[in-house]
Amino acid sequence: MTLLLSLWLKFKGYLAMAGVALAVIAGAFLYGRSGGKADAEAEQAHNNAKAIKKARGVEDAVQGMGSADVDAGLAKWMRDGKR
Repeated sequence: MTLLLSLWLKFKGYLAMAGVALAVIAGAFLYGRSGGKADAEAEQAHNNAKAIKKARGVEDAVQGMGSADVDAGLAKWMRDGKR
């Protein structure tokens, strides 16, 4: 009986160490994941700001063009067979 009790206490100690190790690994994984998510969101916000700035520049350029210039610029994008 004492042999079983000593084995159980030893096994219980190993289980506790394994649980702590798993908790540390899970914590590190989740910490890294949240950091990566924040970096990705910041990069996406930067890319969105660049795209908005570029679109605003194109809109300003089109507003400054005359009607004939806009038609000529758009003609290259049309699929009506006139190239």
